[in-house]
Amino acid sequence: MTSIITSTVEGVKTEGGVSGFFSGLGKGLVGTVTKPVAGALDFASETAQTVRDMASLSNHRLGVQRVRKPRCCKGPQGLLPRHSAAQSDGQEQLFRLTDNVHSEFFIAVEPIDSYCVLISSKVVYFLKPGDYVDREAIFLEVKYDDLYHCLVSKDRGKVYVQLTKKAESTSSGVAIPGPSHQKPMVHVKSESLAIKISQEINYAKSLYYEQQLMLPATENEDYLLLES
Repeated sequence: MTSIITSTVEGVKTEGGVSGFFSGLGKGLVGTVTKPVAGALDFASETAQTVRDMASLSNHRLGVQRVRKPRCCKGPQGLLPRHSAAQSDGQEQLFRLTDNVHSEFFIAVEPIDSYCVLISSKVVYFLKPGDYVDREAIFLEVKYDDLYHCLVSKDRGKVYVQLTKKAESTSSGVAIPGPSHQKPMVHVKSESLAIKISQEINYAKSLYYEQQLMLPATENEDYLLLES
């Protein structure tokens, strides 16, 4: 709107008289329309340029190869752990075994000479060696619901990890507490490694039963609402 006054004054100064007044006034009126239109066009063109630059930047980012695999976002204590290449491989293997089910989270992995032990929040997997892991790679799978305890066993100078299963229910339907006669054993190359694996399995088993005793968040919220 200021161009109406400035253009009119400029017209009077340059051309003088009534003709200069109307000439400057006309230029000012035209400027009140053309300048906002020009500004809107500049805004549209700059926005299109920015969108194009962001698109090209996104394409560049998509083309960048990952340097390392994603870390485990949740540790056994619920905290964000430090990045570990071995744990990242273990988490990727677990997702392949469970078809990307996130309710079963990774806890630990222990590579052995001829196999691999993968410990999750629900199951212990003993896997055959291989780059690509699927369900066919499992040669022993023990759920914590079926596990009584895990311990280190020795026989004829060899060290084993023994997974004792729970006793099954009798024919009358009454559960017998305690261990059963099913005690699958897996050979481990050293006693220290066998102790470490058994401790990790028992720890994951205790975490599993602690979670079974915890009240889910949704039920807890409903209970608090009822109390209030």
